[in-house]
Amino acid sequence: MRMERRPGQILRKQIQRFLLSSSEVELESHVAGGKLNKDSAYSVGSSAVHGKELLRLNRSGLHRNALDEDDLQSPESGMDRNSFVDTNYFKLLQQADKNPDNHPLPESETPYASIRNEAISPNYFKTFFAVEKELGRGGKGVVLLVRHKLDGVDLGCFACKRIPIGDDYAWLEKILVEVQLLSTLSHPNLVSYRHVWLEEFQLNTPFAPSVLCVFILQQYCNAGDLKTYVRPASKILSTKEQLKEEMRRRISRKAEGEPEVLLPVQRKLAFEEIYTIFKDIASGLAYLHGNGYIHRDLKPSNILLHAQDNEVRALISDFGEIRADNQSEGIQYDYELGIWDSYIAPELITQVKNGQYGNHNTKSDVFCLGLILHSMCFGRLPFERPGFSFDEEDTDSEMLRELIVSWPGFQINGNHRKERPDLPQQLYSLMRRLLALRPAERPSAEEIVNALRSEQNM
Repeated sequence: MRMERRPGQILRKQIQRFLLSSSEVELESHVAGGKLNKDSAYSVGSSAVHGKELLRLNRSGLHRNALDEDDLQSPESGMDRNSFVDTNYFKLLQQADKNPDNHPLPESETPYASIRNEAISPNYFKTFFAVEKELGRGGKGVVLLVRHKLDGVDLGCFACKRIPIGDDYAWLEKILVEVQLLSTLSHPNLVSYRHVWLEEFQLNTPFAPSVLCVFILQQYCNAGDLKTYVRPASKILSTKEQLKEEMRRRISRKAEGEPEVLLPVQRKLAFEEIYTIFKDIASGLAYLHGNGYIHRDLKPSNILLHAQDNEVRALISDFGEIRADNQSEGIQYDYELGIWDSYIAPELITQVKNGQYGNHNTKSDVFCLGLILHSMCFGRLPFERPGFSFDEEDTDSEMLRELIVSWPGFQINGNHRKERPDLPQQLYSLMRRLLALRPAERPSAEEIVNALRSEQNM
């Protein structure tokens, strides 16, 4: 008597035949519609399972739950035969790699305070990822370009943050708050999160002790960041003494009534580039604000670019300073640190009557968006002057404050027109609104997006 197989069993058999008969797996991305293939330099959120790993991963749950054929083909499901990989792929892969045959881990305490042994994933990075190159390094850690491999099959590239935490549980909690937030956000113009895990890692020499690190796997953007794209490395005055001397000369010229000279453009972006990138950033920011968050660290180095099919897409990244808008009251820029980012709203460094500085809010994000737009149009910040330039970071706070406080705001004049006659009037008008000194006069991010949509003929 022939036994009738359930639809779920039929689907699983079809998946097995598909995988076992393919030398290359290509799956549609769950996030941005990108494609994954063996030769691609980048895959947006794509994951795949291949070959003889199938049975082990099936037992481990690394496929979607069995679906009826009717469910698979229904328009409401939004799925096709190639999208069976679970959205929690990397988490499930981590759990599968911790089975007793691979890594028997007794439930015990680690040398790290408040962190249990079962929370650590030994050799997970080495087992499933190969380092291609270093993408960036800062005081908090390093970002690596990694290639995900399973059973010898190349499954695409990702960016991986490696952040040492040691036994600093408070620092771990702060990082996990960011990760938890990222896992709830999904937008084409926000860098997407993939997975997070804890693992001991030797940071320096092979003989150095291992340090507990947080690994954050996220979307890789293959065209670098906007800072490098707009402002290639150039020789500028950067020491504190040079900057202060130039500021004194500028104040002297202003007192004598001499006209200001604009800094030459370091890289002239075409209007089409400016419009596309700016619209992407504004769309991502409007999504954040619409969900009740403020970024608090919007600047070109935190805008990543991804090139695909002759198009460039901009994505907001680095959510380490993000806060809920209803929690922003009382969160002030730390003036006492003595070092500020130059992408900062004037109200954050202007003291009010009680000696306090202004609070971060959505309008301070919008001002930084205006600074980014100005930088794309003219290759500089609006308060920069000839012969020197501020970096985004490590800026002398007192000097920056004096420049911004004395800055009269963005005013469209003949020099701007002469420098960029190709820019439409609508863009100049929008820039003036974004860079308004009074926060109440700035538009919301949603209003900016709507304005760009209504001015598509600009």
